[in-house]
Amino acid sequence: MVTLIKWLFAILIFALALAVGAQNAQPIAVNYLIAQKTLSAGQWLGIAFALGAVLAFLVLGTQCWVQRLKIRTLQRKLRAQTKDA
Repeated sequence: MVTLIKWLFAILIFALALAVGAQNAQPIAVNYLIAQKTLSAGQWLGIAFALGAVLAFLVLGTQCWVQRLKIRTLQRKLRAQTKDA
């Protein structure tokens, strides 16, 4: 139930970001080190949201993967110790 509420909240935030982005049609120029890009404010908001989601997925996915590896190694050690005892 808590997971469903979290997903609904994430979808609500995403829909809100899309609604705000759709209302902002002003062009914004962003200067990179070697280039310049002009997009609407809504497009920049969408890009920032997507990059944040991908970055969070990578960081949390990596941490989850490392924890699963630790759990597996500890379970192997526990099995080895219980066989010896």
